[in-house]
Amino acid sequence: MAEISFARISRRGFGRLFDAAGRDNRTQFWLFGAMVFGPLVAVQMITQMLLIFASFDLRDLAASGADPAAAQLRMMADMGDGMITGTYLGVGLSVVGAVCLVTAAARRLHDRGRSGWWSLVVPFAVVATGIYQIRRVTWTFEQMASIAADMRKIGTAPDSVAAIQAQLQASAPGPGWSAIVAGLAMLGLVIELVRAGTDGPNRFGPAPE
Repeated sequence: MAEISFARISRRGFGRLFDAAGRDNRTQFWLFGAMVFGPLVAVQMITQMLLIFASFDLRDLAASGADPAAAQLRMMADMGDGMITGTYLGVGLSVVGAVCLVTAAARRLHDRGRSGWWSLVVPFAVVATGIYQIRRVTWTFEQMASIAADMRKIGTAPDSVAAIQAQLQASAPGPGWSAIVAGLAMLGLVIELVRAGTDGPNRFGPAPE
């Protein structure tokens, strides 16, 4: 088994962002994918937490007085803007990562003897699922008036809040056909990307080192 060199993997991956020619083995592809998405996921999580906490206004919560329903509603409304902004940011970062992986995925497919054009499934799946996430988060925080009315009717006990959340989840918009197709296509692509490459040279070049 060849020795793993993270410096070599990084140089090959980032140095060939616009070069889909040749073949990459599984180690090269998956470790490069971790190098791309690891920092992006960390940035997304930290930024989203900052956006959510920065959106809280303690003065508004204090102004709600002794009304727990009003306090909870104000807290959810304050979270809404931060979560929606964070979702847009997360989708944007995911698209950046997907674009960085397109040519690497193409080389990995070449190692399997497949056409590299199938790597375009990666950005398509990210965009399709990202649009669904944005729609779902935006819709959820558009229901604040309805949530407020329900909380005033049935109270803010834990079981009452859980019932409201269950009703909200049940009526939330489901994934559209594009997100479903993208998910299935991505599943098929991942299965292909985790399989071993062909032995020896193939039509895309010699076996990767």
